[in-house]
Order: sequence, then C-alpha cells, then structure tokens
Amino acid sequence: MLTGDEYRASVRDGRTSFLSGERVDNASEHRLLGVSVDWVARTYDRLQGEGSSAQSPLFDAPTTPAELASQMELLTASDPTAAITAGCMSLSRVAPALALLNPDYAERLGRVLESVRQEDHRVAAAHTDLGAFGVVGRTADGVVVRGAKQHVLGAAVVHDLVVVPEGDLLEGQTDAAIAFMIPVNTPGVKIVSVTTAPLSEDDRHFPISREYSMADATVLFDDVVVPNERIFLDGETAEAGSLAKTFGLWERARGAADQADRAELLLGLAYTIADMNGLTDVAHIREKLSRLAVYANLCRAGWESALAHAQPASDGAMVPDESAVYAALAYGTDLYSRMVAIVHDVGGASTITAPTVADYENEATRGYVEKYMSTGNNVRGEDRMKVFHLIRDLTADRYSGWLKVTNQMLGGGVLAQQLAALDHYPLTHAQDSVRAAAHI
Repeated sequence: MLTGDEYRASVRDGRTSFLSGERVDNASEHRLLGVSVDWVARTYDRLQGEGSSAQSPLFDAPTTPAELASQMELLTASDPTAAITAGCMSLSRVAPALALLNPDYAERLGRVLESVRQEDHRVAAAHTDLGAFGVVGRTADGVVVRGAKQHVLGAAVVHDLVVVPEGDLLEGQTDAAIAFMIPVNTPGVKIVSVTTAPLSEDDRHFPISREYSMADATVLFDDVVVPNERIFLDGETAEAGSLAKTFGLWERARGAADQADRAELLLGLAYTIADMNGLTDVAHIREKLSRLAVYANLCRAGWESALAHAQPASDGAMVPDESAVYAALAYGTDLYSRMVAIVHDVGGASTITAPTVADYENEATRGYVEKYMSTGNNVRGEDRMKVFHLIRDLTADRYSGWLKVTNQMLGGGVLAQQLAALDHYPLTHAQDSVRAAAHI
C-alpha cells in the first residue's frame, strides 16, 4: 500500500499535462492541481490505517449488504478517483463474456487489473468521445489509436487510464470497439485539465473548493501505441457497451450517496443561516425549510433504498440496486437548482457580498465586520461570515457551477437517469401486482 508521500512521488512520471495553457511538470507542487493531488494523498494516508498490509481496502469486494454499506461509506469519504478505481476493478465481471470473444481478452484484463491492485494505483475512466476516437493503425505488437476523450475526472493525478467505448456500437463500428488500459505517461497521451480550485491567492473563503477540487480533463490520444497485452477488446462490437455500464455504476452510486449528504448540507446551511438571522419562526422561512427537509429526506431514502435492495453480481460481489441509484439521481438533480434557490432566498444577498477573512483580520475594518455581521449576543460576526462563505462556495461560485452541471450530467443527464431507472425496475413484479388486482 502506498503512503500519501509515495503517491505524490509516483505521479512525477514525465506525463504530458497542461492547465490554463501551461505545461505542468509536477502536479504535486502546482498551486491548483496540487489541491487534487493533496486530496488523493489524504485518501492514501487514511486507507493506510484501515486496510491490511497486503492490500488497500479500496480493492475489497463486498459480499454482504453490510460490507457494501461499509465500502460505500469508505468511497464517499475518499476522493473521487477511489470510486472510479473501485469501479474499474468491477470490470472483472465482464471477463467471461470477453473470453467468449477471445480468451486472451479475459487474461489480459485480469493482468492489468491485478497490476492496479498490486501497485495500489488510481485509475481514471475515459469513455466519452470528443469527436471520432478509434484505431487508425496496427503494428506487430499492438494498435495505434487517435482521438480524444472528455470528462476524464482526475486524469492529471492518477496513474492509469482505462479506455472503453462510449456505449453500444453498431456492427460496422469496429475501429471504435477498442478497450485498453495504459499509463498516463504513455507517449502521445496529452492531458488538458480544468479545475475548480480557487484562483485567489487567499483561498480561506473557499472552504470546500480549497480542499475538495478534483481536476477534470480532456485527454488527447495523438497516435498512441497500445501494446496488445493491455488490450481487452479489439474490433468486436457485441460487448462494447457493457464495459462502461459495468464500472460506471460505482461512480453513479457514489454520486447518489454524495447527493444525499449534500441535500442534508443544504438543509443545514439554510437552517443555520436562518437561525443566525433570527428568522426560523417566520412562516415563509419555515415553509422553505420544510421543502428542503422533504428533499433531504427523499434523497437519503433513495440512496438507502439502493443499499437495502442490493443484489449479488455474477462474481458474488454485492452491488447497489441500479433502479434505485438512477431514481435517486434523477430526483435529486431535477430539484437541485430549486433547492439551492431556497438556500439563497433564506440567506439573502450576503451570500455573495459578505466580507472576506482578510477584511476581518484588517484592524481598520475588523470591528465593523464583527459589528455588522453579528445579529445578536449569541451570533459572532466572524461565524456568520464563514457560513456565508460556505454557502457561496457550495452554491454560488465556480465550484458550484461545476458541481451542478457534472451531477446533472452523471449517467447522461436527468432523462437518461429516468430511463435507466425504468429499465432496471422489476417491472414483472409490478405487472404481477396488476394481474392480481384485476383477477387476471
């Protein structure tokens, strides 16, 4: 198992990485990408104390509902690359189907997954095409791929890229039916990142994004040579869609779990600032808080339903109920903007106009900030200012925009989430209920 410092050293590997038009040679020491590196490093250090000496608990496959709940608690407390890596390991479930296409595929997949486990690596998932992506040439030892993948979360700070088709393919799309795993420092791979880490030198009034920003990326493949031993699908369209669907479940499950926590935080923020403002007993404020309470309850209930109805997959590992995961995501994302609007309505314009920490520390203005941000003997101006900074960072600034859009598009958007909830719902049971009620 790697320590945080060993992880930091391991990503100084000569990868071709860019941010804001500049080459980044060492993400660990970069002011913005370093936020992502530090988050992953904290996860490594925390997992050191929770796993055995032989293997990180990230790679433990849950076999009971209780183990699944524990695993999801671990993943939601970790940086996002942990859930993506755990999802990547679930690709072992498609090995039997790949073996029917070519026995070498299953063996190669098994070897690359074992290398991730043994080396305690982090993986980024590249499956959403940006224009054409596929095989453009072949060598005696592998294939040459060209194109781009977008929305590759954590690409600049992980060790490996797992590249799979975006979804189901038509029979003739053989060049796009390519799946493989390669190190991010493979020649020809170029990572162009964006990040929500605060641009301000004084980042103290960005309490979330200063610690929990994960860089997103477009990954360019400029005639990248992929060795045969790292390829586990090559030209067969039949299983193309199953790869992204299999490991994508873990990213979406973490999204549903995060959504439940975030809904509770929205309720807590609205109630806290209303209490600081002395308005919790005002009728229209109580009505707004009640809507947030319903939202928080149902987001939590959706995630808990996904855990309660978990089922064993083909390899015996427990997985959350997919219909409940998608239903929870669809419900939460559909109403998220409305719930944020309630928080803003309760908090007021100070959400974006509250003084900064530097203003509070300045002797010339500190007394005024404390006096006018305070609303009574029990509400310190500094504390109320900090709550406004938290609301702003989570709901009304750069980080909040990225969070809103990425959550909304998880799994293809709200409509796709709704359709997936329908496709995975046990409709036979629902129809049996109709037949019984109709005496058919």
